[in-house]
Amino acid sequence: MEQTAKQINLQVKEFSCTGCVTDIETILNNTIGILKAKADYATGIITIEYDPSEINGDKIVSIVTNLGLKTKDI
Repeated sequence: MEQTAKQINLQVKEFSCTGCVTDIETILNNTIGILKAKADYATGIITIEYDPSEINGDKIVSIVTNLGLKTKDI
């Protein structure tokens, strides 16, 4: 049975620079189970589409916080 992709949106309290945004996107997009990650420097929002059969929202939040970012779900 095929799982439907889910989406999580995280509000980041601060991005240091646009280069950091690119690095975060690269790390997330190379994570197993994440189908697409897009970070917006101007709004501080990271939108992540993922396969819930391979990864869950808590793990995604953990990855982002381990990168040194403070987030909250929106």
